[in-house]
Amino acid sequence: MQANPFTYGNPISDPARFFGRRREIEQIFSRLRNAEFESSSVVGEYRTGKTSLFKYLSHPSVIKAQGLDPRRFVFLYDDLGMLSKATTPTRFWQRLLRKISRKVGEPGLKAIAREAGKAKTIDTYTLADFFDIVDEQGWHVILLLDEFENVTKSPAFGPDFFTGLRSLAIHRPLALITSSRRELIDLCHSKEVSSSPFFNIFANINLRLFTPEEAQELISKSLQGTGVAFTPTERTALFQVSGYHPFFLQAACHFLFEAHVKGLAEAERRRFWRKEFEEEATPHFKQYWGNSDDGEKILLTVLALLERKGQTTDRHFGVDELNELYSRSEVTLIGLEKRGLLLGQDDRYRLFSTVFGRWIIREMTDTAGDEQTFEAWLASSKSSLDRFSSKARSEVAEILSKIGSQYRDLVINWLADPRNIAAAIGLLRAALNV
Repeated sequence: MQANPFTYGNPISDPARFFGRRREIEQIFSRLRNAEFESSSVVGEYRTGKTSLFKYLSHPSVIKAQGLDPRRFVFLYDDLGMLSKATTPTRFWQRLLRKISRKVGEPGLKAIAREAGKAKTIDTYTLADFFDIVDEQGWHVILLLDEFENVTKSPAFGPDFFTGLRSLAIHRPLALITSSRRELIDLCHSKEVSSSPFFNIFANINLRLFTPEEAQELISKSLQGTGVAFTPTERTALFQVSGYHPFFLQAACHFLFEAHVKGLAEAERRRFWRKEFEEEATPHFKQYWGNSDDGEKILLTVLALLERKGQTTDRHFGVDELNELYSRSEVTLIGLEKRGLLLGQDDRYRLFSTVFGRWIIREMTDTAGDEQTFEAWLASSKSSLDRFSSKARSEVAEILSKIGSQYRDLVINWLADPRNIAAAIGLLRAALNV
């Protein structure tokens, strides 16, 4: 069978197969090229391509094309997903110094890094001395620290660690490029750490969804030389289900390509790739949903219900319309768009994927796992409905009978806001056929 050019699951290591992110790449390198040799923090939801970006940034051909000498600028990648609660700052630096010793070409510096990495205790003075030598030799070290939130969330790394790291990054030839799912300042194990000036050295670079042009480029260039062509209708369907999300776009294209190679007819092809895509996407939808706070879940549900009520795949909804249904929509939209869960267009928004919307409604209305009947739940939870008027109480109860028990409190809290109750009840009743 012909090799499938669309891959998902593992990071992309070949620069020729890396697409998009031109603005983010230029921003990172421009901060490295300037006199201050500045650090960057890459922020992106799970599966938005942070690791692939790091592998691209650290490739010698890319470094050279960006005007930096790979022999003088040492890009060192480390996956901090392996960092455990037992990992100490000394163990952290032992690993990085040993990796630096294997990376640099100058024998003397290599030996110094190797010896420093053997020390039983590594403090800021030891590191300052090492990076002074790095400076004297004309080298620059760029640490690409993937999943850096595992450091900021670990109690083993206290304020002194971050103060020392900030000093090294400001005064020595050391730049940090970190990645995290949320902004680092929101992922700290204590207020003392989150208030550290360490976080002020970074420019936050958010990995959002691809642009339509980037998505089209990924498909067109990947298909070159394969003899397979996706029809305009198929491309439109791909974008509806993947929403220009890099991971979901690759996965959807992978299954559509497989359907073409199998020689399936158009209708069968459509059924095949959509079914395979939904099975692949579901665990990731669950993770995005699980990582969302209550306000985000409410707004995601609002958008899913609006799409279902409208029975259309290309509607966008304005901020005023969303605020009428959930009063905190405007502030919540910002975070969801940064996470790549929404598509924005001229201050109007929709869920990034039509499949995600259908999944949300199934998740919210799944009562199969409830341990008690709705009637039993209602009898034991009457006080939860006391905040509603008698008329609204019966309507809310009807709606809750369609909602899984684990989400009833979420819906009650949403509907309890007097600014939203009438419009929200109307939407729920229409979309859920109550």
